[in-house]
Amino acid sequence: MLLYTFASRGSAVEWKGIKILEKNMSESANAGTTVFVKHEDLSEDLRRIRLGGRLDMIGVGEIELPFTALAATRPIAVLVDLTGVSFLASVGLRCIIQSAKALDLKGGRMALLVGDNSLVRSTLDAVGISEIIPTFFDENAALDSLRHPQA
Repeated sequence: MLLYTFASRGSAVEWKGIKILEKNMSESANAGTTVFVKHEDLSEDLRRIRLGGRLDMIGVGEIELPFTALAATRPIAVLVDLTGVSFLASVGLRCIIQSAKALDLKGGRMALLVGDNSLVRSTLDAVGISEIIPTFFDENAALDSLRHPQA
């Protein structure tokens, strides 16, 4: 079930009863870019979060609060799908890592899905994020790792 979608296009959306105003990106360096976070609960203890667009300073500013709320508030398994990300800056990495650490403290776990997104894959490889958060190219492998963690 899709509970929340956030896209930066200049209108208002409602999230858990809170009205969130979306900024019009036409005046920014990201003109025409849509930044989004969507989620789907695959089971009671497994959530998929899809991120998309440019995760630079402006993009992360748009999605950080809803992403953190979706990723790190309950002790569940979270798959973060980065296949729709067109650019991943250090501020985007910080957001993901902080949420993974907060989730870990609550007893949950996170995995990243990059698929065939070579831009995101090279960024993650350059900083060694797989040492912190398991990273996968295949969605089924990522979901299996979250459903059946090694002891």
